Amino acid sequence: MIADARTEGPAALDRLEVSCRAAGLEGPVVLELRLVAEEVVTNVAKYGYAPETPAAMEVLLSMGDDAVSLEFHDRGRPFDPLGQPRPDLDAPLEERPVGGLGLVLVRALVEEARYSREGPVNVLRLVKRRTQQ
Repeated sequence: MIADARTEGPAALDRLEVSCRAAGLEGPVVLELRLVAEEVVTNVAKYGYAPETPAAMEVLLSMGDDAVSLEFHDRGRPFDPLGQPRPDLDAPLEERPVGGLGLVLVRALVEEARYSREGPVNVLRLVKRRTQQ
């Protein structure tokens, strides 16, 4: 459990990386999982909660024979990150809104992404293959 993603996020990401390496995941897979987790943790910390409220969240890591699952739970504002429109990457930079590229990165680095709102909890589940293809 991360009591406040704003202050404890970096340490939680370090623990995630250590756990992935200890499980024998390939280096590039570990780095991609950390990058994906960093994007999600940062977004929850910045946008999920009011500034004066601790950005509490839970990050669950599970490993199967072929894939790794990261599940993020938070009680912040209801928000389906997968329901957001994809940015137009072909539009000139000056015509694009600021932000929105982190989700493009997350989607590109995982094989599966699912969101649900379970009562007061946002649940984002991301699945990545254990090995590079």
